Amino acid sequence: MSEAIRNWVGSLETRYFLSGTAVGPHPCPTMVREFQSIIGKETRKQAKEKWGGKPDVLLACVGSGSNALGMFHEFIGDEDVSLIGIEASHSASLSRGDVGVYHGTMSYLLQDEEGQIIGPHSIGVGLEYPGVSPELSFLKESGRAQFYTITDDEALDAYERLCWLEGIIPALEACHALAYLEELCPTLDDGTKVVVNCSGRGDKDAATVLMRKQDRLQSTWFKGEKDSN
Repeated sequence: MSEAIRNWVGSLETRYFLSGTAVGPHPCPTMVREFQSIIGKETRKQAKEKWGGKPDVLLACVGSGSNALGMFHEFIGDEDVSLIGIEASHSASLSRGDVGVYHGTMSYLLQDEEGQIIGPHSIGVGLEYPGVSPELSFLKESGRAQFYTITDDEALDAYERLCWLEGIIPALEACHALAYLEELCPTLDDGTKVVVNCSGRGDKDAATVLMRKQDRLQSTWFKGEKDSN
């Protein structure tokens, strides 16, 4: 992102800046939000067909924000629909960041006491951005949306769970939202209608999942050896 903006502003007459997520200088966040809003429009349409009304809860992972905002935007005016965004625990700009300016946008940022950016981490690389959509930042400030965090291990467990139960291989980014269902569902009334934005394909993440699963098995094995000794 930094290199793309640097290249663009250095050659404005021959280059243009194209962002795939809802960050960066205006009007890029608004443009991406509008393109992504088809997700929310389709959610409303299918909910009407399936349930005869709106969903009660919308749940989406949050990196820089385009996939969450794409589903949320259609329902922002529906106060009876809860909007919940899930961040990676070590890339949680909204849950743990402070307001600052980055890439031409004011939003919540991961930064130190001197305002220097702190590098994010997530097993879902699409969530590794130290800032977030300015519109999602506003939804947090206004209290319209709530944001929580999920760890790498919880996301991995959700990846395996959806593969086993549904035969769907989700992207590791979306697994953060899927993992939060374990905390959310016990708090809901029976019959509550929840929609999770299962964005992206998980086949690209299969090698990462296998490597982490092997690491976890080895760690468990070594711990067992140590305990038995």
